[in-house]
Amino acid sequence: MLNRFTLAACAAVLVSACQPATEEAREEGRTFRLTAGASHPATLPWVGVISTHFIPEVNRRVAALDKGYTIEWQEAYGGQLYKANATLSSVAEGIVDIGWVFSNLEGAKQPLSQVTIYAPAVTDDPLLMMDVFNELNETMPALRDEWERNNLVFLGANSGDPYHLFATFPVRSVADLNGRKVSAPGVLASWMRGTGAVAVDGAMTTYYTDMQTGLSEAALSLTSGVMSIKLLEVAPYVAKVNLGATYFGALAINKDTWEKLPPEIRSIMKEVGREYSRKMGEEVMTTYRDAMVWMANEGGKQQPPVHTIEWSREERLEWVNKMPNIAGEWVAANEAKGLPAREVLAAYMAAMRERGAQPLRDWDKEL
Repeated sequence: MLNRFTLAACAAVLVSACQPATEEAREEGRTFRLTAGASHPATLPWVGVISTHFIPEVNRRVAALDKGYTIEWQEAYGGQLYKANATLSSVAEGIVDIGWVFSNLEGAKQPLSQVTIYAPAVTDDPLLMMDVFNELNETMPALRDEWERNNLVFLGANSGDPYHLFATFPVRSVADLNGRKVSAPGVLASWMRGTGAVAVDGAMTTYYTDMQTGLSEAALSLTSGVMSIKLLEVAPYVAKVNLGATYFGALAINKDTWEKLPPEIRSIMKEVGREYSRKMGEEVMTTYRDAMVWMANEGGKQQPPVHTIEWSREERLEWVNKMPNIAGEWVAANEAKGLPAREVLAAYMAAMRERGAQPLRDWDKEL
């Protein structure tokens, strides 16, 4: 079963030199050299789908135009060219032409894109989340501007499966977190407020070592991600707290690259960007369901054995309601800077309810 989580690793192709990724089009503008990359490995769905769907589907549709256009791709995943703290700048500066941008680590440059982190437990459906943010990033000028002013063009939203806790000790209630060290990257640390836990900064690429060395005792993370890094070997207690899915970033293209491409290719990339979101969401949830089956059937055979603890709706509500009004604080801080955070939060919550979501907490109604 675990072999499934490593299949995408073969997608990465080494790049021989860290040169500016886009060159002038050759052969009368008909051949374009583009580099796609990511700080994280292709074993993660939001990276792997770049190689398994976005690139081949763009190629297929470009060829179908029958205008003689071709794209020569280089692919560099798994931090070959840059790390998790440089996903936005590396695409913006042309180290790669197209890449996954981890918006949750870019709060200073993309403050409004953090809205779902400050309003958690709204939906556990990543496909729904991505549908909403594919729409909002096109229709809300303030969100679109967070990409364009950073020399980026948004292509397709990212979301993941519901957040759970992966720990070295059993977590049966929010009280069990008091005094514990919990890895929560970037602004995700705000979810620890009110629990008594100590938030430890980190990323999926560091969780295994952090837990192994005692720097952290648990990680608030995605099942689809932790399976690929074998975190259950050092954190065998899985608390299904289900704090919901979030919008955490997107596939984006360097704006200078974008402007050199013919309109037909731009249109194709926009269309396939939306498909990337859908394919990624399907892959995430397939991985998530397969992981849960593996935990139930095979997890007990590993050493140490995996223990899964299902939280009730009441226990989840207790955690969410222990948080201070982090959405209200986020709105106030950003409105003080002249940013329309209240409008973004209202649009997000309204779009979710229109699609049938039932938030655990009505963050927009507490403003």
